[in-house]
Amino acid sequence: MTMHSVTHQSAQPAHHASRTQGSPSARSWRRRHAGAPWAGAAAVSAAALLALATASPASAHDQLLSASPAAGTAVIKTPSELNLTFSGNLITGEGISNVATVTDENGHQWQDGEAAVSGPELSAALCEGMPNGEYAVSYRVVYSDGHSEEKSYDFTLEDPSAPEEGVPEDCGVVNPDAPVSSDATAQDSSTDDGASATAGTGGTSATEPAPSGSAAGTATDSTTQDPGEATAEGSQAPAAAVPGWVWAAAIGGVIVVLLAMLMVFRKAKGIDTGSDASDRGGPGTDHQ
Repeated sequence: MTMHSVTHQSAQPAHHASRTQGSPSARSWRRRHAGAPWAGAAAVSAAALLALATASPASAHDQLLSASPAAGTAVIKTPSELNLTFSGNLITGEGISNVATVTDENGHQWQDGEAAVSGPELSAALCEGMPNGEYAVSYRVVYSDGHSEEKSYDFTLEDPSAPEEGVPEDCGVVNPDAPVSSDATAQDSSTDDGASATAGTGGTSATEPAPSGSAAGTATDSTTQDPGEATAEGSQAPAAAVPGWVWAAAIGGVIVVLLAMLMVFRKAKGIDTGSDASDRGGPGTDHQ
């Protein structure tokens, strides 16, 4: 009986614990608290995504969306205008400048005047006569949020009707340190050769014969020489050759003069000899 009582008492706590664990209130508590960790993690993730979604528009800056001529392209028709479109409006005002330049390989700038702003667009007219080659587009803009940006890109002009070399005329900005083109060098050389030929012929055409004698000395060039200088050059021109008959006549004249002088000298000597003889003969005759 004692052993039966002990067995009954030892089995009673296990039966009581089983009833406690299986009770409806315990199961309900476990269901309420079982998903708590997952719910907390989901709430944190949602809050982080919301923060990122709201922060992205505020932290992102405006940027260039499109350009004409476009970056890295080969343009087969000479553009007349540069157009840049940005993701936000550009601001203008006192002390704020939005600038765009188009520069060729030799440093010449081909934009015509200052760039114009219209909302998110920046445009600038381009000069005529742009030659083929590489161009660099540089821009500096100020966005509506006060952020400024300065960037550049390149494009190539491959227009069959465009010149191979050129310089902006009455437009853009010319680079004074740019190398001289071959066309300009050839033109300068031909101009110098023409000036040298004109100076060498005294202002006459290369196909016309130069005047001779004093006429050549007095000829003047109204465009390249001063009248006084032309006359001075004429006075220094070499004299014409003396004909041979002039020399013969001169020699003959000298001979005639010498013969006449000799005859006069002989005649004078003869007269002196006769006088001396008469003087010596006279006194002897009288003495006899």
